[in-house]
Amino acid sequence: MKKTIFSALIIFMGFTSFSQNITCDYNKDFFTINADGYIRQWSLSNGIVIGGDTVLSGGGTSLSYCGDSNAPTFYSNNYNAPFTGFTYYQPGSGWINISGDAVNNNGGYLNNQYYMVEGGVIQIVKYWDGVNFLTVDSLHVHGQFFAGTQDIAVDTLGQAWIFTGPDPSTVDSLKVYNQFGQINSYSIQFNIIAYGSFFLDDTLYLGTYQDSIFPVIISGATAQLGNPIPFPDYSFTDMASCQKSDSTISISEYPPPKIILFPNPTSGYIMLPHDIERSSISVYNSQGQLIRLKLNGKILDITEQPSGVYFIRINGTEGYSLNKVIKL
Repeated sequence: MKKTIFSALIIFMGFTSFSQNITCDYNKDFFTINADGYIRQWSLSNGIVIGGDTVLSGGGTSLSYCGDSNAPTFYSNNYNAPFTGFTYYQPGSGWINISGDAVNNNGGYLNNQYYMVEGGVIQIVKYWDGVNFLTVDSLHVHGQFFAGTQDIAVDTLGQAWIFTGPDPSTVDSLKVYNQFGQINSYSIQFNIIAYGSFFLDDTLYLGTYQDSIFPVIISGATAQLGNPIPFPDYSFTDMASCQKSDSTISISEYPPPKIILFPNPTSGYIMLPHDIERSSISVYNSQGQLIRLKLNGKILDITEQPSGVYFIRINGTEGYSLNKVIKL
């Protein structure tokens, strides 16, 4: 079922500040967000968590990470009136709010962004394709209750992992989804209060209010929590990680981009690197059709094109980079 939800795009430049330039170690670093929208950066190595510097403010209470380690894009729920839709941070532009259904939690990896919307107890899982929310699963689809859902973690294959259960205090299942629906499920039992989950170095972690995070161990059709790792913060409301784009084989039909373009998503104007020649650039729509190239200096202009997904190919001496860009 496809539901078009973007009736308006609201640009909001909220208060944001960096305490430092954000650089990430793909194998170690993760982030938390608290109820005041402050994002903190942590590092996990050899069973020890260190760090905790505040690197950004202005978000909501949920968090997912998407982007290059030197150009982070954080997604969060929108806590600016009227408290619907979601917001994302684009370096150089600040927080950008997109109106739509109310978002409770989210998780993401690159362009694979999943959300829980519509209700605090009975959740509906949706996938954002850059323009619309597409329903992945809900009570109305499979008759399942998502009352025990704690968070969404997305792996490097673009699959969403969600803890569910019969009531908010009990978890009995770990379900795996892609954008088309459920693809796997593992039984798991715990009664720990948890409000965050994330992948790091191909391992799923669960953040809890017991001053610990737990690795999740998969064995056959069951999953269990591993040994707790002490974590000095229990004020977080969600977690996200900085994963390396080529740490596993992607299901994407295009290679990971070597050049990061921004802003992405875009209203139609895309900044290109200064050393890129016009002859090295090609732009394709989602059907693979070559579209007319329109450049204004180093700004690629696709404002005349319809909303949707575009692929920008940039040829170089060491091969090519193919970027997936979303036009709102």
